[in-house]
Amino acid sequence: MRLRVVVRAFLVATAALACGAPKLPSPPYTGHPTSALVEIPYPPPPARVEAVPPRPERTRAVWIDGEWTWQTRRWAWKPGRWVEPPANARFAPWTTVRDRVGTLYVAAGAWRDAAGALVSEPEPLAIGGPAPAAVVTPEGDAVRQGPLAPLDAGAGEDHDARDAAASEALEELDAPRELDAPRSPLEDARMDAGSEP
Repeated sequence: MRLRVVVRAFLVATAALACGAPKLPSPPYTGHPTSALVEIPYPPPPARVEAVPPRPERTRAVWIDGEWTWQTRRWAWKPGRWVEPPANARFAPWTTVRDRVGTLYVAAGAWRDAAGALVSEPEPLAIGGPAPAAVVTPEGDAVRQGPLAPLDAGAGEDHDARDAAASEALEELDAPRELDAPRSPLEDARMDAGSEP
């Protein structure tokens, strides 16, 4: 009898842990049209760990997870946020896909109406911040986390428009430095992928 009680308690505890933390309120979801896909040369880094701020007092607020956005030639993190969903709109979360020959594409997270047309992104009510946790490689090395993207990054169909601050940051990173030792092609690839050598 005592063994049954212990086994039952273990199963209840295991089931509770498997369910994880309570889910945050999320918007209704939809997919992206193929026209939203943009070709990219390499996949995004691992997702960032974010601290979710308390839900605003508004009852309709939903949480939108943070996402990587493609800017010029590097990935930038767009933080998670609480928003009030637009009327009659669904959220299409960011996604990466490959075609049959292996070409990689990304579609940025966007709000869409019933016909699939873009809807303006609502203003954030609260924004997530970096959690006190590092992103690490399977080998245990810390990964450089790169720049933050403005909250309107990736919205809209104009993929050629780039943030001026991001362009300046890229120019600064790309500027030759006399004190830098020569790097191997592997180190350059790691830097472009958002990790430190």
